Amino acid sequence: MLENNDRKKIEDYINKLLNAIYSDIRKDMDNGKGSREVIDSAINLTVNKLTPESKMILSSAYNMMMEKTLAKTAYQNAQNKAAFYSKDILKQLNSKFSFDVPNHIDYEETRKLLNKWIASGAIVVAGGVISIPAKSFTPIAIATVIAGIMLFLLKGQAVKTESDIEHVIKDYLKNVKDSLMAWMKEIENFYDEEVAKLEKELDK
Repeated sequence: MLENNDRKKIEDYINKLLNAIYSDIRKDMDNGKGSREVIDSAINLTVNKLTPESKMILSSAYNMMMEKTLAKTAYQNAQNKAAFYSKDILKQLNSKFSFDVPNHIDYEETRKLLNKWIASGAIVVAGGVISIPAKSFTPIAIATVIAGIMLFLLKGQAVKTESDIEHVIKDYLKNVKDSLMAWMKEIENFYDEEVAKLEKELDK
């Protein structure tokens, strides 16, 4: 699992990315763009920035956990170290997600996909936060999740005034952050389970 300071580094990096996104969205709001235009822009900016960044965050988290694992006494011999590398947990994790950035976000298609994933248990939604269980056998498109967070947020909510828009944007970015941190926790759990399975084999 991640050390607390490593988890904090990831959270700080996500905050930095989201603050930069908010600054760009704020410019759109200050330029007098309408609520629909601002929301579309917010979704596109966040998807385009965070989809590729999420792959880098996954790799960084994996490297942090791998370093801790390989420092254990059990991996000080070449055979056990080779067994760890051959398991290729990072490849397993990457195969569970798609990090492609779409040319265009189709909201209706996004909604259908999310409903399908919810029904199959591939994702879980609670309080506007989307959690992606890493055990899912369905490759989950990160871009769809990031866009979908806004769709859940806007459900049944009227956005008319500038204050409404700002409130929605801030809530959206908070839910994106919370979803990414929940995703990190799932990645930690998956990694720990795979290492535990390996170590059980090594003990035989």
